[in-house]
Amino acid sequence: MTGVAAGKAVHPLAVAIVATLLLGAGKLGVGLTTGSQAVIASAVDSLGDAVVSGVNLVMIRQAAMPPDEGHPWGHGKAEALASLGQALALAVVVGLIALNAVRALLGPPVNGLEVGPALLVMLVSMCGSLGISAYLLRAAARTGSLVLRADAVHYRMDLLSGVAVVCGLVVVRLSGWAQADALASLVVSGLMVRDVWSVGKEAIDELMDRPLPADEQQRVVAVLTAFGPRIRSWHDLRTRRSGPSRFVQVHVVLPADTTFAAAHRTSDDLEHALRLAIPNLDVLVHADVDGEQDLTDLADG
Repeated sequence: MTGVAAGKAVHPLAVAIVATLLLGAGKLGVGLTTGSQAVIASAVDSLGDAVVSGVNLVMIRQAAMPPDEGHPWGHGKAEALASLGQALALAVVVGLIALNAVRALLGPPVNGLEVGPALLVMLVSMCGSLGISAYLLRAAARTGSLVLRADAVHYRMDLLSGVAVVCGLVVVRLSGWAQADALASLVVSGLMVRDVWSVGKEAIDELMDRPLPADEQQRVVAVLTAFGPRIRSWHDLRTRRSGPSRFVQVHVVLPADTTFAAAHRTSDDLEHALRLAIPNLDVLVHADVDGEQDLTDLADG
């Protein structure tokens, strides 16, 4: 798979969406009933994640579509666009949560907060967020999907923010200081800012064609080095990613006595070795003979 479930299997995001809607609805109901600003903030965060994940599910299927006449390089950038949109949408949510928290802190104290049900729903939600995040991280590692990784970060963020909410509720329970709940809500928004920035930056990096991650570049260099007896050197190595797809272009310099047929075999063997090292790879090898430039372009056929 390259980010889309094979056959009729349920996509990982679909599982996450259903689970998050249930958790978010539960927190929203309890938050409104108990009057907990922090629980309501956590519920809005979860429901927002579910909505954005739904958009991502559409975009991730778009990204997996094969190249066509209008998109000869494929549709992989749809994932980065979805991740960037996700970051922008969540930034708005973070701002609203922080604004409400500040208003509550500066406003008159709120009495009558029911801590017991709020604590219970948050503990259940934290367990659910932990399971969803681990599930999506495994799927992201298996498929190389930027969107799945971004969503996993958001659900892990729910877990971290849940800790802040629980701490605030415990303070309310022990001290009776109801505004600790609003302070916890403000902490939640602060935790969200960090992860929103991380997801947005990674999406922009992909849209701007930054090179492959260091570990993948090291694999490319290792393959090139292993071909030392057959190639004199290499230069102009360029890499980038587009959703689940990776792209590598490299110029190799062959010995001066290399025939056209031998150059073609070396290029084919090098491309095959690179594809074994990096999944979903589109590779272009430009072969030059030592002392003569631009003997031929030997591209993946």
